[in-house]
Amino acid sequence: MARCRSLPPAKGNYLINDYVENLLLTVLDFQMRTTTVEHAAGYYLKHRRDAIRTHQDLKQLLEKYSDTKEGNRQVAQYLWGYNLWSRVELLRRLLAYFETNGITTQDELKAWAAKTEFKDFQGKVKGMAFAIFKWLVMRLGVETIKPDLWVHRFTRGAIGRSVSDQTAVVVLEQAAKELGIKAYELDWRIWEYQRSQPQSAVATTVAGAA
Repeated sequence: MARCRSLPPAKGNYLINDYVENLLLTVLDFQMRTTTVEHAAGYYLKHRRDAIRTHQDLKQLLEKYSDTKEGNRQVAQYLWGYNLWSRVELLRRLLAYFETNGITTQDELKAWAAKTEFKDFQGKVKGMAFAIFKWLVMRLGVETIKPDLWVHRFTRGAIGRSVSDQTAVVVLEQAAKELGIKAYELDWRIWEYQRSQPQSAVATTVAGAA
């Protein structure tokens, strides 16, 4: 609590009110350098957003290319300007999961996030574990914490030992409640603080994402 209370207010926030952007960030933003994620996301926004704006747009794009390493590499180059073919594999699985469950708009995605626990989602999309799930629902306004590298560094620095993803989430959600702020705001404060520290100039990795 003392460490959380000492953090300055966040300058930004994670919330994203766009269906396609949320799906793309879900498959991009883990176990990858922050600068790469930013460049890939920026490439989509600058070059592809006008063409790929909806669930159907994304589905039609994926259907144009074979679900092979080469086909997925071509999709990755088109969307992000990078050869991130394995992320397109994950995108195919995530999009299929949401379509099967009738979740094809931002409003439907937010409604799903508000009522879905990880235990309900676990095992439904191969490659999406606890931390990635938390990152997705947090961007949709759910009051929670994403247990990534920055959060684990912060908790380890505060208490002198490592904890599990689940423990980090529970403890920091409670800390946010006691501070009277949103859990995702505390997460953002932690991210901004840890990123400002000299030892934080490393790749952003989601703990336990594999």
